Amino acid sequence: MGKFASNMSVALFGGTFNPVHFGHLNLANSLADYLQIQSVRMIPCAIPAHRAVPTVSAEHRLAMLNMAIADNPSLIADDLELKRARTSYSIDTVELIRQDIGPQVPLFFCLGMDALQSIDSWHRWTELLNFCHLVVCSRPNYPLPSDGVVTTWLERHLCDDITQIKKQPQGCIHLCKIPLLDISSTAIRDSIKCAKNIDHMTPESVVNYIKQHSLYE
Repeated sequence: MGKFASNMSVALFGGTFNPVHFGHLNLANSLADYLQIQSVRMIPCAIPAHRAVPTVSAEHRLAMLNMAIADNPSLIADDLELKRARTSYSIDTVELIRQDIGPQVPLFFCLGMDALQSIDSWHRWTELLNFCHLVVCSRPNYPLPSDGVVTTWLERHLCDDITQIKKQPQGCIHLCKIPLLDISSTAIRDSIKCAKNIDHMTPESVVNYIKQHSLYE
């Protein structure tokens, strides 16, 4: 069996991507390799549920994402959430995609350990596993929750064997250790405000787009 023998699986990686940077791209590519699937759908959100609405428009953020992945067949920009004129809830996204791909295709929703720690504040969070698996990427200084309802939920659904997980369409939580680059969208925005170079943080096409449209100044 080849590297992408299970390419029917679908993986989702959401965020504001404000702007997209090498950390996002590295993580998405690593997830494709780790899960042994053909592509990862990167889904910019329009109106975040747990952070301030981005000052840069959805159109700009999607354009930058498309530029950043233009030569990368493993990554796909999906504007599903940008088409909504309301808050982007993960449960709505995985429910819609499940309807689209059918009941038997394994669906992975990828998030960081920081998001897992507060997942009980998410809209209809206990229903997520009815539609997908969760793949949780470790982050420095964010340990696994050790008490409360999230811990009980984790104990019930954790699975270490990714091969076994891929044999079912949804219902499992998997922890993976993928090295993360020390880059953030916040650092990029702050650097731009201070007239600092961001060439090492995001692809050249994104740097040029930001300059062309005077974003984040």
